[in-house]
Amino acid sequence: MKKQLTTNNSFLPALLSVLGVLLVGFGPIEVCAAPADVAMAAAQWQTESGVFEKIQGVDALALHDGSAAMAKGMTLGNGTVEFDVQPLAMGAGLAFRWRDEHTFESFYIRPNGRCATNQSCLQYAPQTHNTLLWDLFPQYQAPASIRDGEWNHIKIVLSGKRMNVYVNHEASPSLKVGRLEGDAAEGGLALTGAGYFANFVVTPGATEGLLPDPEPDPTRPDAHFVRNWQLSPSSELPGESSPAFEEMPGPSASWRPVTAEMGGLINVTRQYGLPLGYPRRNLAWMRTTITSDKAQSIHTAIGWVREIWIFVNGKLVYSDKNLFMPATARKPPEGRCALTNGSFDLPLNAGANEVAIAVASNYYGWAVILRPDDVTGLRFDGQ
Repeated sequence: MKKQLTTNNSFLPALLSVLGVLLVGFGPIEVCAAPADVAMAAAQWQTESGVFEKIQGVDALALHDGSAAMAKGMTLGNGTVEFDVQPLAMGAGLAFRWRDEHTFESFYIRPNGRCATNQSCLQYAPQTHNTLLWDLFPQYQAPASIRDGEWNHIKIVLSGKRMNVYVNHEASPSLKVGRLEGDAAEGGLALTGAGYFANFVVTPGATEGLLPDPEPDPTRPDAHFVRNWQLSPSSELPGESSPAFEEMPGPSASWRPVTAEMGGLINVTRQYGLPLGYPRRNLAWMRTTITSDKAQSIHTAIGWVREIWIFVNGKLVYSDKNLFMPATARKPPEGRCALTNGSFDLPLNAGANEVAIAVASNYYGWAVILRPDDVTGLRFDGQ
């Protein structure tokens, strides 16, 4: 922490220059500041539509219609954030490590009366390049003991690239995020609605022994993923048209190398965001070379959002859509990017084969995962 944290008519002294874990004696000693209790009062929060009032006898902040309230003068990288919440609709939660409206991390609740058994009750997603990447990380969700119409206690522990979320004082975290996917290591804190909020407490540096390093990618030993590509500049795909192979940018275009993130994900949004506003279609091309020791056709799993066209040696071999709306156009899971989205037969000649993918999106994230079932006799660029 580089800044002092200011609360209701009190302040915390500046933190020691070294926070987090110090190796002393037999093991790590956690150094943290005293808890900062942020009053639910207008002097402590910046909000356009939030209302400060008594709710069930508790000083609280009411946020409606997806509005937000930023804690004034407060930044946090690692530490613990606690608050009580009554979620009124999807979105009640915490935006953290807020750099600006384009870049932050987001935890929120999707109340539905069945949270204890509903896998989508708790949600985590990063915002990068002004785009929420909810549909690129379907693994970051969990059920929880959220009670409708009652106060629920939330404790969020942040340490480096990891986060644990505890609900209603349970001993084990309801949601564990082993790899925070945002682009900022520290930043502001904001409550997001719709919901009622109370008893907001921040303890910088209190990470409860949670390791800061990200959990290993479980797919890293898997040689089936095509991880290295060249990515073209983005452009617009007009109307309802489909791209033709001849329209792929030439070698003189500003192609850039891009490497897969966790799970073999080629995250185009991390590079460009979504430059064009909804409903305009953003288009980018990816290309790589797959070398085969013989002519063969290989069954291949593909994950993507939202539209895709795959060309091998200049010929279209697969195309499909994974749209978020209408709901009937969503591929499992829920229109999010995963290898369950689809599959096709990848035709390869003996020798080098150019694989080119045109991918378009007009909503949320923008990404591709490609994994041939059999890699016997194959060589991928850079692998």
